[in-house]
Amino acid sequence: MKARKGLAAFAIMAGALGLGLGLAWNTGLFGGGSAAAAAQTAQIREEAARRAEHLAFTEAYLDHETREMRVASGETLAGLLVRAGASRDETNAALASLNGVYDPRRLRPGQSVSLFFSDARLTGVAFRSEPGASVTANRTTAGFAAREVLMPLTFENARIAAQVETSLYATALSLGATDREIAALADAFSYDVDFQRDVRPGDDFELVFERYYDDEGNTVRTGDLLFVALETRRGQRNFYSFLAPGDARPDWYDADGKSARRFLMRTPINGARLSSGFGMRRHPILGYSRMHRGTDFAAPIGTPILAAGEGTVVRAGPFSSYGNYVRIRHANGYETAYAHMSRFARGIRAGTRVRQGQIIGYVGNTGRSTGPHLHYEVMRRGQQINPINLQVANGRNLTGRALELFNIERQRIDTLRQVRASETTEAALHGAAAVATP
Repeated sequence: MKARKGLAAFAIMAGALGLGLGLAWNTGLFGGGSAAAAAQTAQIREEAARRAEHLAFTEAYLDHETREMRVASGETLAGLLVRAGASRDETNAALASLNGVYDPRRLRPGQSVSLFFSDARLTGVAFRSEPGASVTANRTTAGFAAREVLMPLTFENARIAAQVETSLYATALSLGATDREIAALADAFSYDVDFQRDVRPGDDFELVFERYYDDEGNTVRTGDLLFVALETRRGQRNFYSFLAPGDARPDWYDADGKSARRFLMRTPINGARLSSGFGMRRHPILGYSRMHRGTDFAAPIGTPILAAGEGTVVRAGPFSSYGNYVRIRHANGYETAYAHMSRFARGIRAGTRVRQGQIIGYVGNTGRSTGPHLHYEVMRRGQQINPINLQVANGRNLTGRALELFNIERQRIDTLRQVRASETTEAALHGAAAVATP
């Protein structure tokens, strides 16, 4: 078989070369002997050779075989190539060509790899290196050559509206959102929603955000998050992103232009579990009941702790049974305290001015503590109060020209939501009709 194919390729190459030389003879290029004629003859011969090589190459790959493989658990790319039938030499050559283009160790179990064979010889390898990009390694006359190819991207204003399944985070990711959108949603609702206790499977959420996706529908990158909505047992809340005149960055506002932000955050830590509430309890170390004048959030050591509001640090350092401790003075007679830290954020010391949401330290287990957690206190005029029941005023509420501009932007976002919702409904109806058609 190989001999016949080789003879066929040689015959095609020879025929193409002869055709080129015949054309040259008929034009009289071999009879003049001039330098110009010789140069033109060489050019025609070169062109004929290129055509012959192209024809032979095409013929050789007309019957190539494609094998779709998936990386097994613990398997390397080299192991996959050998398992697919590539020789050791072919495998080494293909992997060597990837140097400087892609690190094969980044491949993960389950990832799809396309392999191309001709006459049982490996001729090509292709796989997605990341959303929006592919890596190919193809056989050439000198071995294998690899390159990364960027795929064309499509822009859309994406809308995700769904019910929480196992978790809000996992559900949003599965529908095309990224960590960036989920973090922004958490920021918008951090003032009145406890994501550990308030959000449950079956709750509804909605996101509208700018998205760039590749030809397989994979999210490559995202732009601005425009709208967030969450309906839990605490009720329905919707927020719109808006850059108010004079502000340096967008913020979140409800439909009436009232800020989503509060004077103080209820939970100055993300992803933590409420391990002990405010009130009487049996102390885990002292062994008797006493008033617990704060809220404890269990979290791994090193989890960032955020300033609950804008203010000035009045104490930062070891403090009695609290271990590493920060206390911040806010406006209107409020103070907040953060205890048992493993360490302080850079620059946090007495007299430092902090903004709301700024990292001030990291969860630890210092002082009188049975495990890694944040002990958080809120004080009003020197008296500790329950942070979970904290009722404080909104941040900035829009008025005048700023409110007029916000209403224009809100109407634009609502129009986008309606259009995408109707498109989703129409697509679902078409899908159902296609399934019903015999």
